[in-house]
Order: sequence, then structure tokens, then C-alpha cells
Amino acid sequence: MTPTTTTPLHVHVRHRTTDADTLYAAYTRARRDLAGVPGLTGLELLHDTADPDAWLLVMRWSGRAAYETWESSPAHRGYRSPMRPFQDRTHPDGHYTVYEDRAADESEVPAPAPAPTPAR
Repeated sequence: MTPTTTTPLHVHVRHRTTDADTLYAAYTRARRDLAGVPGLTGLELLHDTADPDAWLLVMRWSGRAAYETWESSPAHRGYRSPMRPFQDRTHPDGHYTVYEDRAADESEVPAPAPAPTPAR
């Protein structure tokens, strides 16, 4: 699949905290603040099962154009995320990573084989 401006994009933002309740409250405010942003199709907050202080915010975008439009907009530049104090800015790869969803077009991916039926 060749990436295009309509290839879905995922932005993973790393967070660290021992205060899960405060982080979740900030996430709830961020969800409310970002509701209706064109091209933002979803937000998820994931907790690392191996590291109790590690969290990941996954922002799903309809495509690169929507993400870049938001990134360069005055609304984004003026927005201070309530989650910002928790961002893991010490991570060696930075506090966020942008991924293209290369398997978004399921027609190009073969369907998995059905699970075998156990013998009786």
C-alpha cells in the first residue's frame, strides 16, 4: 500500500506518572477539549502492563493532511493540553511518535484463516 494523505495516522504520546487518577482526569478534559477537531477520529489512554508509571495516549487521525492542519493551526498553537505535565519528555525517542496505518485498506490484506475446529 502506498501512503497517501488519506492513510490514517496514529500519534502515540508517552506519559509517565504515579498519579493515575489525576492523569485520567486530565485525559477526560483533553477528550472534551478536542471533541470536534476535524480529522481527529479517536483518543485512547493505554496503561503499560509491565511499567506501572508508563501511559500512552493514542490519537487517531483520518490522515496526514488532517493532522498537519491541526498541528499548524492557531487553535493547536494556543492549546495547552491538560496532559502536558505528564508527558515523558525524558524518553530517548522524544515524547511522541507518528505512525501511518499501513494496513488501513483491508482489501489489500488477506483475511486470516479460520481457526481449526477441534477434533471430537
